[in-house]
Amino acid sequence: MGSPRGAGTRSMHGKMMSEDLDQTAAAYALGISRGAARAAIEARLSSDPALQAKIKLWQENFVALDLAAGRQAPPAGLFDMIVAAIDAGAGEELSDTLTRRAGTGVWTEMSPGVTYSVLFDDPVAKRRSMLVRALPGATYESHFHDEGHEECLVLEGDLTMGDLKLLAGDFHLAAKGSSHPPAYSATGCLLHISTAL
Repeated sequence: MGSPRGAGTRSMHGKMMSEDLDQTAAAYALGISRGAARAAIEARLSSDPALQAKIKLWQENFVALDLAAGRQAPPAGLFDMIVAAIDAGAGEELSDTLTRRAGTGVWTEMSPGVTYSVLFDDPVAKRRSMLVRALPGATYESHFHDEGHEECLVLEGDLTMGDLKLLAGDFHLAAKGSSHPPAYSATGCLLHISTAL
């Protein structure tokens, strides 16, 4: 289905879309992004001015909020209790891993009735792993795979591209340099896509 690439406003097959960096930047500024998630953000910082600007904005907002509040010392260990509560809600994390729980994450519109949620951006391999959800009757325009191959696994529903119909459990690979005809989902679908950044 194609991949939104990079940060900030991007042109997606002639349409403008924006990637919401606020959640990532705020979590980083607050210090609640840890482990592999924090390392991934830090790896992006040197080459992602939009992310740098968002983090700076959130740091300034949190400082302003702190200065505006009355002085009251929090209970000892409050931050550690908050982090422990977050961890308890998410279950155990394995060292040097990243877990994304079902029902979490930000969904961004790619086209009417089609949204995506980034699971992980790998700046080293220049790959993006994401979920794509299409509502019943949604279509997604034809697109070209100029940056690299795209892997698609249908998790739920159906997806039709030209004469090719994919159902739950079907895997589809589009090689670099190939193009997809317009895609359509009759019943709606949920896809896992791995694509080039």
